[in-house]
Amino acid sequence: MILVTYENYMSSSMDTSKKIYLIVHGQHQFLDRIKEKLVMQGFEKENMQLASLDRTGNASEYVAMIWPPMAPKEIVVSEIVDTNATGGSGMGAWSSVSQKELYRIPLN
Repeated sequence: MILVTYENYMSSSMDTSKKIYLIVHGQHQFLDRIKEKLVMQGFEKENMQLASLDRTGNASEYVAMIWPPMAPKEIVVSEIVDTNATGGSGMGAWSSVSQKELYRIPLN
């Protein structure tokens, strides 16, 4: 069994210059902390955008979502795999987005 930590994954597989959509479930008080954590992982602050229920990202872009929604303990970073999927788990336009979880970052 091979253990892949998010540090190893980040350095070898991700294009951190791509857009990353932030899902905060209405809890905007976490926005600055999420951005700081993502910058520490190599993401560019100018490519971070608050997710909208009306419009999704594109395949191969990223999503960072606090989890769980009401008492967040971590940030789940995923890659958008398909934007026309059926049976997705998101809300609004995001319900048609298929994502592949890449890693999790502790929020504290």
